[in-house]
Amino acid sequence: MNQSAIAPLRTGIALAVTHPSAGNLGGGGFLVVRFPDGRSTAIDYRETAPAAATRDMYLDPHGDVVPEKSLVGPLAAGVPGSVAGLAHAHAKYGALPWADLLAPSVDLAEKGFTVSRALAESLENSRSLLERFPESRRIFLKDGNLWQPGDRITQPDLARTLAAIARGGADAFYRGAIADLVVAEMQRSGG
Repeated sequence: MNQSAIAPLRTGIALAVTHPSAGNLGGGGFLVVRFPDGRSTAIDYRETAPAAATRDMYLDPHGDVVPEKSLVGPLAAGVPGSVAGLAHAHAKYGALPWADLLAPSVDLAEKGFTVSRALAESLENSRSLLERFPESRRIFLKDGNLWQPGDRITQPDLARTLAAIARGGADAFYRGAIADLVVAEMQRSGG
């Protein structure tokens, strides 16, 4: 795979930092690869249901669906596929070292980046949802206020997570300290 073919991997990881609604480590997606000879392939790395998911987990005591439960909060979370999918694409088609692909995103999260108009508008549109959860409020609101275009935002926790993934690959995300933190939060919050 040539240098330009790995650009989507680098971009996908950078979006986890700079525009999380367009891509993030906690989600999933699809990747279409088109080769210079015209062949193409697709990789499906959507989230999967957790092992503890049940058929009735989105129902109220009367057996009626509670739509928000499947869309917002800990019960809406699936097992993220993004890291595994991007690592798979890199292993199968990548040429640069994995850590080199993640390095720019680690820098963006650690040193910060300028909030774009698109990110500011996305956060404004999601404000009521972001305010509901302490961590999203802490990260995506500036002391309870909206980030404005031109503000500089840093995400040190995300930088540490990306650095761990750069060193240890997808296993660093799905096993060990990061996975333990995710599981603990899901247990604490009823996910």
